[in-house]
Order: sequence, then structure tokens, then C-alpha cells
Amino acid sequence: MLDLVVVAIGGAIGSVFRYLLGNFLSKNYQGKFSLGSFAINILGCFLMGMFMSGLIQRELEETTWKLYLCIGLLGGFTTFSSFGYDALTMLSKGKTMMAGMYAGCSVVAGLFAAITGMLVAKLVF
Repeated sequence: MLDLVVVAIGGAIGSVFRYLLGNFLSKNYQGKFSLGSFAINILGCFLMGMFMSGLIQRELEETTWKLYLCIGLLGGFTTFSSFGYDALTMLSKGKTMMAGMYAGCSVVAGLFAAITGMLVAKLVF
């Protein structure tokens, strides 16, 4: 039962951070590219790489910290479902090139961010 509470608290906090960052980016960036979902997903990949690497290095990967940080907080923060919807919206409007660039950049940048997060964790932890 405690595990569920920890995931729920992390998810709630992650969702609030996603909302705040998404609103900030949409108000300050009026481009056609879905910067909010893109930035949130890339930051989430970076943080996942950093948190998981740090937890593994400290032999804490099977603890409440993983439930809170990775499943709860980042599960609530990242927006992969929004990413899919944004890409499909671009496709439905005939913006095939933009949708392809958005999807490709999201995947490549997400992998790069996760690797970078793991490298940062090795320096920090």
C-alpha cells in the first residue's frame, strides 16, 4: 500500500511540473513545433537516465526511491502520449515533413538526453 502512495505523490508532483513547464513554454514560444511536449520528454529522458544511473550506482534501484522518482515523478512529468498526439495532428494537417522531424528529433534527442543523464550521474553520485 505504501508503494501506491509513493507513486501517487510522485505522479501528482510530476504532473504539476509538466503543467507549469508546458504553460511557460507555450506562452513564451509561439512556434509551430510542439516545444512543450518535446522539451518535457527530453528533460524526462535526461532525468530518467540520471536518476536510474544514480540509484543503480548506490544499489538503490529496487527501493522506494525508484517508485517515487522514476515511476511516479517522471511518469507524471513526461508526456509521451502528448508527443504521439502532436505528431498525429501534424500528419493529419498534411505536415508530413514536420511530423517526421518532430518524431525523429524526439527519439534521437531523448536517447542522447538519457545517455547524458547517466554520464552526469556518474560524476554526481
